[in-house]
Amino acid sequence: MQMENKNGSSTIVKLTESAMMIAIATLLGMAKLLEMPYGGSVTMASMLPLVIIAYRHGTGWGLLTGFAYGAVQFALGTKNIGYLPTKDFASIATLVLADYLVAFAVLGFGGVFRKPCKRQATALAMGSVLVAVLRYLCHVISGWTVWAQFSLTKAGLLYSLSYNATYMLPEMLILVVAAIFLGNALDFRGEGLRPMAKEEQSSAGSGLLMASLALIALALCFDTIQIFSKLQDAESGVFVSSGLGEVNWLLVGIITAVCFAAAISLLVVRRNLKKSGR
Repeated sequence: MQMENKNGSSTIVKLTESAMMIAIATLLGMAKLLEMPYGGSVTMASMLPLVIIAYRHGTGWGLLTGFAYGAVQFALGTKNIGYLPTKDFASIATLVLADYLVAFAVLGFGGVFRKPCKRQATALAMGSVLVAVLRYLCHVISGWTVWAQFSLTKAGLLYSLSYNATYMLPEMLILVVAAIFLGNALDFRGEGLRPMAKEEQSSAGSGLLMASLALIALALCFDTIQIFSKLQDAESGVFVSSGLGEVNWLLVGIITAVCFAAAISLLVVRRNLKKSGR
């Protein structure tokens, strides 16, 4: 009986945590740094709460939580069905699965590196990369099939790979940086949260790596916002290449060069620190 009570209590805790993380992820998803003309956006690490759930409670529970989050996202984005070129069952099913249910259920794999990696920050970062790539592939499949009519070229797969990368790459970098930061600050391995012990925190070199990734993410987000915000016609919503002439390329070049130069400098300092044994 005591074991049953304990298991029941544990399930309630996991359900409560999952509901809270879904709510937080939804709010972070609304804080969009960029929204693409035909779907997709760069957010404030909206996938991280689901990665943390998967890390804390395992892949099975993570998959269920990610699936539930995908259902919430679909409920918030049902208007996208109206944009489908053909509203047959196959197109609607592919949209629902590839862009929502499966695309976010894969966040449940965010904790698969918990056992192989000793450092929590490393495990969360690697899990973040994995789930971002899996979600990207889901959106590529959707873009290659149901959204193929929006391709600017006959190479629908190539277009889908390129289009979805424009927002998923910055999204992944932001996610990884946030995962490393929280992974160094809080310990998610116990029943409750506690500050990470100093001896378990990553070295200065890891901090420099995180800073360099943050700079690269900043540059990519800025470039994506500056360029792709000009490629959608304000009235028709059509994706047009003529908007490239309105981009402030000088500003884009300066910001990109400064961020990448600073990131490279930090990586050089990190390498020197590793050589000196710090």
